[in-house]
Amino acid sequence: MSSMNRITDARDQLCIDTIRTLAMDAVQAANSGHPGTPMALAPVAYWLWNRYLRFDPNDPIWPNRDRFVLSVGHASMLLYALLHLSGVQAVNRQDERLGHPAVTLDDIKRFRQIDSQCPGHPEYRWTSGVETTTGPLGQGVATSVGMAIAQRWIAAYFNRPGFELFAYHVYALYGDGCMMEGVSGEAASLAGHLKLSNLCWIYDNNHITIEGHTD
Repeated sequence: MSSMNRITDARDQLCIDTIRTLAMDAVQAANSGHPGTPMALAPVAYWLWNRYLRFDPNDPIWPNRDRFVLSVGHASMLLYALLHLSGVQAVNRQDERLGHPAVTLDDIKRFRQIDSQCPGHPEYRWTSGVETTTGPLGQGVATSVGMAIAQRWIAAYFNRPGFELFAYHVYALYGDGCMMEGVSGEAASLAGHLKLSNLCWIYDNNHITIEGHTD
């Protein structure tokens, strides 16, 4: 993870700063939301999406795509900025391609407004590219464990030697609020018991919660 702290290219820094700026501007325009977490996590999220996450922006329902779960759902602008800058395309509820981006700049300008593609918390099948609805803290990390179990099951059922159809990984971004919920501890215990090496949790250890400093 130490490599995430090293910005190796001016373009990397520009992308990270753009994620931060989109988050700041959207929250400011809506006069509602959480800009701090998207700004702080922009380098980590950028590095993950740019260097590790396997996905096809033109095919957001590719079955073997890696899954990204934003358990800290209040930081939704982080995900919307990533979807916008990555050019992820929109699909409808029948998974038919619509021929336009999932999140446009105009969508971001309408962050947290009625019927916006960028609601306050990510909603599955409302915004293409959102893998699961998150908001209640701990829900995202628990869902990510279920996703990792599902990958193991379908891989065991469908994969054959030389034909690895399902080999995706699941990444979840979570914080202190998530870890305060009992469901997170139970999900972590199950993931460890099942040895889900296809699951990666990334912890936002920022030393603060909505109630104050964690120390």
